[in-house]
Amino acid sequence: MSAIDLIVIAGSPGSGKSTLCGVLQTLLNAPYLEFSNLRQPHLDETWSNTSPEEEDMAFENLIFVVNNYLKHGYRPVIITDLLDARVGKLDKSFAHLDYRIYTLFLQKEEEIRSRIAARTEGFTDIDWALAWNRQVQARPSFPNEQKIMAD
Repeated sequence: MSAIDLIVIAGSPGSGKSTLCGVLQTLLNAPYLEFSNLRQPHLDETWSNTSPEEEDMAFENLIFVVNNYLKHGYRPVIITDLLDARVGKLDKSFAHLDYRIYTLFLQKEEEIRSRIAARTEGFTDIDWALAWNRQVQARPSFPNEQKIMAD
């Protein structure tokens, strides 16, 4: 059996994505890419004036980086920090890969509130994080996706 090419850790802010990715990176000795880091060189840090074109360009960069790691024999590549709508379209971009999506969600909304409120930088919109978490739970699973309750 061949190694999985790509692992995507998805979910709302505060669901534990970065923590899980750090653990997987260590256990699997795998490259770990946060999409937000690819966005920063060319997008407003406050996300106040992003455009669909800029988002598409940043995602094209992510696809290039993932494919370049794979070309050089790294497996799996771990990515996170994608909006849920983008996660739903991964099959279009990565259909040629053996990939898995693990989407985290929290049952206890107070835990998300607590995690987001404790942040001193980055994503701090508690209401948006809660709405995103509810959406993840309510929507059907995407291709190659497994939803995981992270509480």
